[in-house]
Order: sequence, then C-alpha cells, then structure tokens
Amino acid sequence: MDKFSSSRQIYIYGQPVDMRMGIPKIQILVASNFTKVEIIKSVFIFCSADRKQIKVYYEDEYGVWLLQNRLYDLRFKLPKNLTSGVKLTRQQLQMFLHGLDVIETKPVISIEKPHADVFLDFILIIS
Repeated sequence: MDKFSSSRQIYIYGQPVDMRMGIPKIQILVASNFTKVEIIKSVFIFCSADRKQIKVYYEDEYGVWLLQNRLYDLRFKLPKNLTSGVKLTRQQLQMFLHGLDVIETKPVISIEKPHADVFLDFILIIS
C-alpha cells in the first residue's frame, strides 16, 4: 500500500462489479468517466456483489496495477445506498481494506444539477 501514498484521489465504484473483469474492462469503466490526467496516480476500488472481494486499480507513468483482496469471514463494510463521497484518512483506508467499518452511514443531502444528463457511478472517498 506504500504505492498509493502519493495518490491524488481514491474513488470507489458505486455499483457491484463482476470479479472476473480484468484490466481491459476495468480500464473501459475508468476511462469512460475520467480523463487520462485524472486517472494517473488515482486509485479506483471495485467491490463484488457479495462484498467479499474488491479489486483496486492503480495507474502510474510506468504501468497498471490491478490488485484483488478477498475476505473469507467478513464482508467489506459499505453502506447499501452509497450515493455520496466520504473523506477518509490513509489509516481509515487501511482499515477498510481489512474489512473494518470506517464509512459512516449518515443521511446525505443530494444536490442535483439542473442540466446534468450523465450521472457518474464513481464516488470520491479520499481527496
């Protein structure tokens, strides 16, 4: 996880994904929502439907990383209706990756843009 210490942003994908997805399909998901400049040194987290597995996508100037983590006895703690971003510290990120509950489920006030046609499924969790 030292690789992510210089990351710009950390995002979590709000919808469950098929864990059979490899680098090409995940790159399509990421590239359809972000520019190349935003992708470099940003971390993207994808969670399975049963919340027992996550994939972490990271791209730097040298190449691409796709890491997978599976919990055997626990599930990753994400609110079921995750609709807004939550800021976390690096320590909270480490706790999340170990299956601990660090994202609080507080009511969220949503602000809609008047002419927004596209809604992104990515949620910023660390800035």
